[in-house]
Amino acid sequence: MRYICNQCGTVIQEHNVTTHYKTGPNGLEIVAICQLCLAEYLEKEKVDTDRKGEDTELKKIVRKW
Repeated sequence: MRYICNQCGTVIQEHNVTTHYKTGPNGLEIVAICQLCLAEYLEKEKVDTDRKGEDTELKKIVRKW
């Protein structure tokens, strides 16, 4: 089976792909990533996850005004 990398658009074989299942505004999304783009994608996901965590903490703060 062949996949298309969501980052660079190259066609890759099944054993060279990493698939990531995530939920987005459109429902379940399946992201295929080649080995060359994997480090960049993981760093982006880490930053997005950290940002969501900070937003959640800010929403919990009780405002007095």
